[in-house]
Amino acid sequence: MARHRATRRGSRRRGGGAPTAGTSWRRVAVSAVLALAGSATTVWSTTAAGVPVSFAVSGSTFQVTADQLNGREAVQYASFDKDARGRSRPVAVAGIGHARLTNVCQSSVARTPFGPVTLTIRGGRGALVTAEDLVIDLQQVRGDLRFGDVQMGRDASRLDAAGSLTGGVLGAYGQQARTLDITDMRLSAWSLAAGSFSLHDATMSIRPGNRPCV
Repeated sequence: MARHRATRRGSRRRGGGAPTAGTSWRRVAVSAVLALAGSATTVWSTTAAGVPVSFAVSGSTFQVTADQLNGREAVQYASFDKDARGRSRPVAVAGIGHARLTNVCQSSVARTPFGPVTLTIRGGRGALVTAEDLVIDLQQVRGDLRFGDVQMGRDASRLDAAGSLTGGVLGAYGQQARTLDITDMRLSAWSLAAGSFSLHDATMSIRPGNRPCV
């Protein structure tokens, strides 16, 4: 499967005193925008037509929460991502052909010379978020999951429930379902990509500190 990726880079402080009160927040905001712009673009808009293309992941995960995810044409299998330094990271690839989410929040934390800064993107309260050909490289997911017409233990290379989203390597474990519903979803991911991702009445904010979506 080809998948789109985005990178985020933090930076480490190299000596020097604390920033002055008059300029610190402006400089932090600039650092945060540069460090997190790739992640914002991934969640904010259409990244590619059809199945997204591959990219190197960043060295940190981000969080996505939603009150409810209702998906159709879902596949899942184990795989690996590579970051820009060539290091491999195990991931659980989840592909969903059509997804609807409510009360979505996405957060990414950047390490700047002035401390952590969090970029947060939220859909409007109660607004519906829709995605097509959604691919998430997961580190962890929590919530109440319900599968409809599920098949577990299929060869990952033969998964076909998600149409244009193909499966994994020959001989690896895979599973698929006609429907997937997750209530109170809390996930940590290395990457998220989609053929389209639409948020209505969305807001984006940058705040100092480690303030992930909960």
